[in-house]
Amino acid sequence: MTRDWTVTLVHADNGLRGMGRGGNADLIAREFAPLLVGEEPRRIARLWDRMYRAAWRFRGPGRAAMTSIGSVDIALWDLYGRSCGEPVWRLLGGFRDRVPVYADGIGYNANESPAEVAALVRKHADQGYRAVKFHLVEPDADLTMEKVRLSREALGPDLRLMVDVHGVWDGPTCVEMAKRFNPYDLYWIEEPIPRDDEIGIYRLIREASHALVAGGEGEGTLYGAQRLITQGGLQVLQSDIVVAGGYTNLLRMAGLAEAHRAHIAPHGAQYPDLICPFLAGVPNGLMAPACPASEPYQIWSKMYSPRFEVRNGEAQMTEKPGLGLELDEAFVKEYRV
Repeated sequence: MTRDWTVTLVHADNGLRGMGRGGNADLIAREFAPLLVGEEPRRIARLWDRMYRAAWRFRGPGRAAMTSIGSVDIALWDLYGRSCGEPVWRLLGGFRDRVPVYADGIGYNANESPAEVAALVRKHADQGYRAVKFHLVEPDADLTMEKVRLSREALGPDLRLMVDVHGVWDGPTCVEMAKRFNPYDLYWIEEPIPRDDEIGIYRLIREASHALVAGGEGEGTLYGAQRLITQGGLQVLQSDIVVAGGYTNLLRMAGLAEAHRAHIAPHGAQYPDLICPFLAGVPNGLMAPACPASEPYQIWSKMYSPRFEVRNGEAQMTEKPGLGLELDEAFVKEYRV
């Protein structure tokens, strides 16, 4: 299986460049790059607004547009940090210099048995992660409970366990399953309900569950995030790092969430290198996801020199300017398409 990953580079006339990831390369080149050429790159909010308004010309700010804006926005923040000699995490607020990271990526294979899922949960905990999430991709309630039970046994009582439900159940089933999860001390229940029914059900799940209710990974707009938090009662906002339009819009979402005593933990297990600087900047940042470096399907630990690292379930923020990341040109050359 192969997958394309876009790397966005923004060049300044002083020779510096900033880097972002994600988005659609053709869309960036055709629609957004012309809006930036010749502009002052440090006026990031102004440039973000220009790109966002332009997105309405082609059916509104959908996923392709927002991920492209997000990739460019992150590159602009990287460039800004390099130009002023400061790390991005400090420019974003500098709240903490170490960020908790949880292991993600288990359970996508519906054929994995409960024992196999639990073994992977334990494997990632043994790598130093103090929080592990697995995915539920089948609606069988009893099979789900066996996966949760065995995973909690494998993990022990002191580490955090989360599940991503992927909206496979209807509302009443979600509420019932939330009650059944309670003895296993889940830290959060993610995307428990299909997105066309989430507002009314989130609050019912909150009432039934000891776990936090997390979701919103596909929500890229500020008004959409407001709806999930204020009407739905969402406790952990997970707007994706690039779907949300990058750091500029995520800062607004973080402020919105904090005003309602909610956390923010952006989705994107292939982007811990980009999520961690953001979470380091804001006070209500929770944890960053990562497909562990031991897994063959991840890219974040391979594409830089020196490599971005997660050690003992944490990422130490850099003192280097910008994101502090340099592309491994040999890696890029080998896999460039």
